[in-house]
Amino acid sequence: MPVKEAVSGASAVAHARPARQDRSRKTLERLLDATEASLEDKGLDGATVPVIAARSRLSVGVVYRRFPDKDALIRAVYERFFARSREKNRAALEPERWASVPTAGIVHSLIGGMVAGYRLRRGLLRALLLYAETHSDRRFRRRAEELNREAFDGIVALLLSRKRDLKHADPGDAIRFCLIAVGSTLRTLVLSTEHPHAFAEGERLARELSDLSLRYLGVAGRVP
Repeated sequence: MPVKEAVSGASAVAHARPARQDRSRKTLERLLDATEASLEDKGLDGATVPVIAARSRLSVGVVYRRFPDKDALIRAVYERFFARSREKNRAALEPERWASVPTAGIVHSLIGGMVAGYRLRRGLLRALLLYAETHSDRRFRRRAEELNREAFDGIVALLLSRKRDLKHADPGDAIRFCLIAVGSTLRTLVLSTEHPHAFAEGERLARELSDLSLRYLGVAGRVP
């Protein structure tokens, strides 16, 4: 699916018309919300500017006054989605929040959260990942990779704070490998088709991925 290269900077938000007034900011948020919902329901190809405009109850002309094209609009949604995720992760991954939780419980909770997140936002994640992977702008693809690494870094830091419980010879690389393996599995079983693999439904997938990760990291304890 070719994606037109229309934006060369790191963030498409900079290419939107500035929203200085409260009403204007609310209109922008409504437009981004509608784009996100359209990507969720209709996928990257189906989320056309007319579809997004109708969903946001705005005219196509208003959309184009905000953004030069669909590419800039979707990039703004991409940046907003990962910015929000980053803020949530920072709060959720503070070591103090997990002080009384065994390391095995942390691993199980984190992987269970990943599985639930992929299921909950299946359509949107599929569209955003396809968008980033097929984009013709190398700088944007690098930016997307940076955002993914940032998401991993918080989990790596949290688990490394329990380094004494990880028996793997190289805990840092082992944690990163586990995250790559879990993410790849979720993309294959949950996001790769319109109808996810049967193995992706229910709680079994979270348990199996948690058990795999605990064994690889060398963490004592069982998955609840």
